[in-house]
Amino acid sequence: MKAVICEAYGGPEVLELADVDKPQLGPNGVLVRVHASSVNPVDWKLRKGMLSGLWKLRFPVIWGCDLSGVVEQVGSAVTFFKPGDEVYGCKHGKVAQTYRGTYAEYVVAPENTLACKPARLSHEEAAAIPLAGLTAWQALVEMGRLQAGQSVLVHAAAGGVGVFAVQIAKALGAHVAATASARNHDFLRQLGADDLIDYSREKIEEKLSGYDIVLDGVGQSVWSSSFKVLKRGGQLLTLTPPVPEGPSAKFRFLATAAVAIGSATARAAFTGKKFALVSIKPRGGDLEKINSLIEAGKLHPVIERVFTLEQIADAHRLSEGGHVRGKIVLRIST
Repeated sequence: MKAVICEAYGGPEVLELADVDKPQLGPNGVLVRVHASSVNPVDWKLRKGMLSGLWKLRFPVIWGCDLSGVVEQVGSAVTFFKPGDEVYGCKHGKVAQTYRGTYAEYVVAPENTLACKPARLSHEEAAAIPLAGLTAWQALVEMGRLQAGQSVLVHAAAGGVGVFAVQIAKALGAHVAATASARNHDFLRQLGADDLIDYSREKIEEKLSGYDIVLDGVGQSVWSSSFKVLKRGGQLLTLTPPVPEGPSAKFRFLATAAVAIGSATARAAFTGKKFALVSIKPRGGDLEKINSLIEAGKLHPVIERVFTLEQIADAHRLSEGGHVRGKIVLRIST
């Protein structure tokens, strides 16, 4: 099969299209012929070695988390899916010291990480959802326990996770504020945002107060102001702990994150607020819940641009440059 492999950490130029063996199918696995994948910021952070302090991997690797495609074969213990089913999901590619992600024509994913693809969506649209959609869902619904009538501030609201967070929060009956550049304000209002803040010239603490949840997709630079807009008992949920630039030793990686997170946690406790790092779990059951919002017309993916697998380096450059509205999708097969 064709796959994008990586022989070493580095820039987009290390991404290489190659012929590799199809993955082996285990008892709980589902072999999917992949029609589309997507590019997430974690992909280029992995490619650059920014998370190498956590994982020591054996090269070559295949990056990528999201997939949408058709079931080709199922393992002996699989009961929910059968060949011919259209599925989508999010795969954690790390197994032992290897990483086998979704930038490939065929992927084996655990049965419990997949869900039926919404019939109203194309494979490209479905591939834009899993990692970002699950992150928003698990942060707001599971960690934040968001209720109707509460208020949510979403940082980087026009980004991959942000567009889903705005829509999910609105669908659940929350009042939604969002930070974004001015060019994205009308777009976010269409998604359901009630209040818009231009981060380049406005301070959120001067416009907002008494919020229940802040979902941070920016990083440490917005933590101080975010605490100021939260009410007592409110929660700051961050997706982006500080990490050193480039490959780093495990001690340096963990120390950088621990110091920042420890300081934020202490500040939260002192002010009667909460701080937590969002960690996604690939779960097909959560995607089925997201499906219900999609079928009800309350949630839809936003795609900035579709690339082919051969254009993967350009896709990574666009993602790494920032300011992507929604998701970048890879068309792998038709």
